[in-house]
Amino acid sequence: ARRPQSAALVCGMPVSRFSSSQESDLDTQVVKRHKLCSLGTGEVVNVIHYKAAEGKVEEFEARVQDLARSMYHLAAGITDVRVCHPCCGEVCFIVTFLSARDRERFDSGPRRDAEIALSDVVEGGTPIFSTTGTLMPAAHTLTSLLEWLTVHVVGGHHSAHDVRAVSRELAKWFPRPSEWSKFATWNKADPNKYTRNVVLQNDNMDVLLMCWPPGTASTIHDHDDSSCWVCMVEGEVHEVQFELPRLDRKFLESEMRNPTGATGRCGQLRPVKVTKLEPGGCSSSYANNDIGVHRVENRSETVPAYTLHVYAPPLRKMKIFQASHPREFA
Repeated sequence: ARRPQSAALVCGMPVSRFSSSQESDLDTQVVKRHKLCSLGTGEVVNVIHYKAAEGKVEEFEARVQDLARSMYHLAAGITDVRVCHPCCGEVCFIVTFLSARDRERFDSGPRRDAEIALSDVVEGGTPIFSTTGTLMPAAHTLTSLLEWLTVHVVGGHHSAHDVRAVSRELAKWFPRPSEWSKFATWNKADPNKYTRNVVLQNDNMDVLLMCWPPGTASTIHDHDDSSCWVCMVEGEVHEVQFELPRLDRKFLESEMRNPTGATGRCGQLRPVKVTKLEPGGCSSSYANNDIGVHRVENRSETVPAYTLHVYAPPLRKMKIFQASHPREFA
């Protein structure tokens, strides 16, 4: 990946540094991955199909009509009810619940009552088909996500972006290893360095897959005029955000003459927010220079991590902040 040009600063006050010994759950051999249906609402769908016994169609139809009316009035813990009538002598109830627990309550109440009411008029006295499962979300593939980003992420400054809309679409992506792993590479010369791998580049943005060996962290850096979205792919990382510190006049004057090679000093770096990014939890974050500067850390000592980064517009230059007297921070 093309790397943005950087300008270095040394901060005059201590900056906090993470300590891997300060969290009991940092190191685990279990690799954290997304689950497709965890990207959705968590609703549970139950499908039940009955067929009338021979010679019982008319009685079956009358009882089903009464049951359907009752089903449509169910409300507690239920978000949707559909009754499908393929033909005389068959019916399919499709009920959507807030949670698996609500489905269990339905099984022990209305469903049990329905089966009792239909037991002597249906084949075998039971449904001919029944299944339940989590409502599948409208999840992005990597291809559809990149297509959406290409259309909607445009402009030469972070102020041009609909940050929430982009964050919502990133949250809909289900990262399949078969899609993203082909972009993952490691630094063979220095396996302890994280890598930046191009997924997509155009005039409006760079999309990079970053691979984080155990115990690695980025520098503390800004994003110039760009938006930066970080999306968790696999494993977990911590994003530490800092207030943008004051810069000394030496740096500001040097930056005007040499935008990519200026050095100077800055004030204290104050950590203001630490976000743990992980599948199934908070899975993305956002930063720009109005919000502050940040660092990304893989705090595990044993498990690598993978993140997808969207820089829009492409990050051409950045400021690197170095602490003069680092101390640990959890």
